[in-house]
Amino acid sequence: MSQLPLPLRSSGVIWSRVEPGFHVGSRGGDFLGYVERQSDGSYRAHDLRSQTVGDFADLHSATRAVEALECARPTEGAS
Repeated sequence: MSQLPLPLRSSGVIWSRVEPGFHVGSRGGDFLGYVERQSDGSYRAHDLRSQTVGDFADLHSATRAVEALECARPTEGAS
């Protein structure tokens, strides 16, 4: 598994390429979601429960969509 270059690492989020076309995001060891490259060249983003977030033209947009979901999630203990 390899880490992606710095442009895909922001706000403490690390994106790792598990295999060609499959990227997994984490922060502090917590799984955030993943992105899969589709046969048409688009990128499908999934949240931490493997629910589809959407399809995107590029990897950067797909990873940012997953990160945005993580930022919008309430923290533990918040009411």
